Amino acid sequence: MVLISVDFYLEVRQMNVSLDVLIARADMAVSGLGHAPSTMWQYRWAWSQITVFCSQRGADELTDEVTASMLRFVAFEHRQGRMKDWKRKLLRKAVLVLSEVARTGTYTWSVTRASHRNDALDAAFRPVQEQFEQWLTGQGLAQATRDLYAAVARRVLAWLPGRGITDVAELSPGDMSAAVVFLGGHYRPGSMRTAVTAVRVLCRFLEDSGSRGGLRAAVPAVSVRRVRAVAVLPARSVELLVDSPDPGTPIGRRNRAMLLLAARTGLRPGDIADLRLTDIDWRAARITVRQHKTATMVTLPLLADVGAAIADYLLHGRPPDAGDDHVFLRSQAPHVAFSSSADLYHVAATAFARTASTSTVDTGRGMRVLRASLATRMLEQDTPLPVIAAALGHRGIDSVKHYLGADEARMRQCCLGLAGIEPEGARP
Repeated sequence: MVLISVDFYLEVRQMNVSLDVLIARADMAVSGLGHAPSTMWQYRWAWSQITVFCSQRGADELTDEVTASMLRFVAFEHRQGRMKDWKRKLLRKAVLVLSEVARTGTYTWSVTRASHRNDALDAAFRPVQEQFEQWLTGQGLAQATRDLYAAVARRVLAWLPGRGITDVAELSPGDMSAAVVFLGGHYRPGSMRTAVTAVRVLCRFLEDSGSRGGLRAAVPAVSVRRVRAVAVLPARSVELLVDSPDPGTPIGRRNRAMLLLAARTGLRPGDIADLRLTDIDWRAARITVRQHKTATMVTLPLLADVGAAIADYLLHGRPPDAGDDHVFLRSQAPHVAFSSSADLYHVAATAFARTASTSTVDTGRGMRVLRASLATRMLEQDTPLPVIAAALGHRGIDSVKHYLGADEARMRQCCLGLAGIEPEGARP
């Protein structure tokens, strides 16, 4: 947090500070956060555009009305295709910084300033969603499962007003069947199994809470198994990928350590992003983490090359003054953990682009390709499925079986001849 003088705080509370003075104060606050010069240039450019916007409307102060008008203008221009997404985000961030300084006299850096995920819901359905999320917490489900069910429910509840429904008490069995059809347009066939389960869980919540009963029977049963091929890399390509980051830079040290950790241990991207300093036992050479997806503990060996890469980053690449206990941090201020596993996708995708590597499924570019490649190599070395499941943190061998399709040599042994079922007219 950057503090500004009490006098200025009192001035802005009275809304008698000109926009130019406010921008100068905000510039001083943001400059003290350790941003790169290029980032400061972007803020200053955005603030100049806000000045132009206010000037065109005869405003010389940043009132709540001016802030709201600027945000609406930016959103409209983006929807009309006249403003690129990066510019929309920059202008939105810049006006929110000014607004925060004007309201509080302080500015606190945060990685994102996104609205709450339930803000888009109708006023009649937001309480239902929030109660459903609280109910899920008491069901003993893993956090990742709760998040998935909540996301599906949020999509369904946001869809209901368009169907003319304004209260959950009005829901009919036909509405729930239609909701499944609606979800079918947003999820892949393999994901619909989880989506339908989430709808069924939502119906059970509505019954348990007394809001509406008799809906679960209307949710159709589905049995769709994932048929998508697993994206994997040969061992040589994995090594090229891991060695692609520049070891002479802090970012390169960090990215190499993350790639190596994924390639050698098979940890999920979310678990790598959430890895803490205390999760590593250097003396015993092991890593112990609670998996985000399954909420179970898994202990993995800290291999020599992985340990050396992590140590190199901690000693020579990690920001020395960071107050965050995550192992891997953002390279730019604020120096905090990655916000999601999606951020790690860009680390892997950059390595793919740098090495021109291509997985067996051309769309595979993320950290999960390294996880799948490790599982495939273990299969090729005749490692039993229960051992692979334990190493990758799966609850059972059923979750590992889809890796079998990537073992091309053994899959060829499963091919059946066509003797006795030759197509009519085929040559002898």
